[in-house]
Amino acid sequence: MDNRHQSEREYIRYHGATSGEHLVAGIHGLAHGIIGGMTSIITSTVEGVKTEGGVSGFFSGLGKGLVGTVTKPVAGALDFASETAQTVRDMASLSNHRLSVQRVRKPRCCKGPQGLLPRYSATQADGQEQLFRLTDNIYSEFFIAVETIDSYCVLISSKVVYFLKPGDYVDREAIFLEVKYDDLYHCLVSKDHGKVYVQLTKKAESTSSGVAIPGPSHQKPMVHVKSESLAIKISQEINYAKSLYYEQQLMLPASENEDYLLLES
Repeated sequence: MDNRHQSEREYIRYHGATSGEHLVAGIHGLAHGIIGGMTSIITSTVEGVKTEGGVSGFFSGLGKGLVGTVTKPVAGALDFASETAQTVRDMASLSNHRLSVQRVRKPRCCKGPQGLLPRYSATQADGQEQLFRLTDNIYSEFFIAVETIDSYCVLISSKVVYFLKPGDYVDREAIFLEVKYDDLYHCLVSKDHGKVYVQLTKKAESTSSGVAIPGPSHQKPMVHVKSESLAIKISQEINYAKSLYYEQQLMLPASENEDYLLLES
């Protein structure tokens, strides 16, 4: 019933919310409520006489003052409790933010070409992240090697070799050549007019003898490499990944091995 007191109270709460000093605002609100309760009878009575005048204004202001003597300190105590709770919440959220562990490096490759845990490499971690973007996080296709060249990147996985355009973010649109090991006959180094290329010869089914025998086809996409030593390294990595792929095809799945062992025992 005291508009002036209420407006002062709202100002204190608004200042605490905008400045972030909730505890200070709570103390101010408590002090404002106690002082307002102690002076409520006098201020409300005077205000009643001024606004309404006469005996009716006196008794109206006196009644409001008596009510304010109780309600204003209670409202101040509630403001203090509310602002104190907000201070505790802010401190807890700040503490959680400070205690939260921030990643300082990308996830490591947990499986090397031989199936063992390799030493951490930032380059391999970048390559693994690029592979997961290309495959939409299909973990059955794991990372083997990556080679970054001036104008493109070679990403070698356990199933496919990708040639990617340069860029900070890699997706399917960045692939300009993709060769699956099922379609690859072999990879070798080729030279033409003094330039060095990595040549990926695709398979062709030869049925001249009546039996389907895979052989080299006329599809031989070539990618330019700046040095012969790098071309040799890339071709060796691709051929190694291809041999690993075919070894995996000849292995029994883990579940079948377990069933076989159970039958033998």
